[in-house]
Amino acid sequence: MSVIASRTAGFLLGATCVLAGCIHPPPVLFLDRTTVLEEQASGELHALENELRDRAIVPRGAELTRAELEEAGADLSESTLSTIVQIHGVLRSEASYLDELLVRRCVGEALSGLLMETPSTCEGRVVAGRLSAAVQRVNRARRQLWRYLHDQRPGSSEEELRGAWRRHHLEGVVCGGQVQREDGAWEAKRCDD
Repeated sequence: MSVIASRTAGFLLGATCVLAGCIHPPPVLFLDRTTVLEEQASGELHALENELRDRAIVPRGAELTRAELEEAGADLSESTLSTIVQIHGVLRSEASYLDELLVRRCVGEALSGLLMETPSTCEGRVVAGRLSAAVQRVNRARRQLWRYLHDQRPGSSEEELRGAWRRHHLEGVVCGGQVQREDGAWEAKRCDD
């Protein structure tokens, strides 16, 4: 059989199968442009979700009673009270997120009293922009608090106030949170029950 004859026989066999219904073309789906855009829009957009979540964080004051403030020795004039509530609100709004980051060793409580990013020891994935923004907000609030405390006690040094604040603050740091030791090394806070 020649080459031409074998090709012709193959073509005739293929045409016969198509005409006899042995081979069916796949069904064709037509989607309008709106449906395709809707499918694209319903995808997971983690970066956008995180950015929107960060922008939606609005620091607000924590509910503290006048008795709690008086017990703490706070000046209860109207301007001082609003300052305390604002600063405390910023610190509390980031607390649970930062506790998670402290345990995962993505941030640490530095000797300076500020939070420090520690990407080399971080376990798991974090959104760098959200992490940095949270650390900056809390550090800014801590500096404001220290400035306020220094204004209330002008005779004391800022380093003494920071040190006293840090010692008290470390008592409330989550168990397993990363804390900087006096020698500069990092360790997980131990909580002995």
